[in-house]
Amino acid sequence: MIINRIALFFAFVFGFASTQAPEFWQQYQQRLGGAIDELSAIVGQFDAEAGAQHLNEAQAVARLEADPDPLAQGRGAEMQHLIKRLARLRKAQAAFNSRNVVSKWIALAETFDPTIAARAYEAYQPAVPTTPDGFISGMIGFLLGGGLVHLIGLPIRHRKKRLGRTPETGTVEA
Repeated sequence: MIINRIALFFAFVFGFASTQAPEFWQQYQQRLGGAIDELSAIVGQFDAEAGAQHLNEAQAVARLEADPDPLAQGRGAEMQHLIKRLARLRKAQAAFNSRNVVSKWIALAETFDPTIAARAYEAYQPAVPTTPDGFISGMIGFLLGGGLVHLIGLPIRHRKKRLGRTPETGTVEA
């Protein structure tokens, strides 16, 4: 009986906490868009410089990395990193534009960027969820919280049932 009460408590706590996810997503998306804009400008300028030398992006990076000058090698490695990060952030932005709440949770887990998340958290303010996303997120959290406590309490309940039983005395049914 106590497990059910604890499960209900944690279900409400998890449910309330997860209703805040859409507000955090909004802040994260705004920061994500800003990072994409900035990286797009940097990569675009690099592509223009490479095009002026009749090179594509990959050829320009390879040329920089093959250069004996450590400064040029560093620039090539950094551009390769920025190009990959831009692709990852664009993938995240596309997933966040989905109407499916579950895909937003998955997108955040798969494409999590600690720098953007830290900046989003700085701007985040708790909000009362009045959107379908907030309701669905709350229900997911409620089910996860309650289910987690029930799962953790399973061995306790099983042990209690096993130890609490008395052996039957072999009565005969009439």
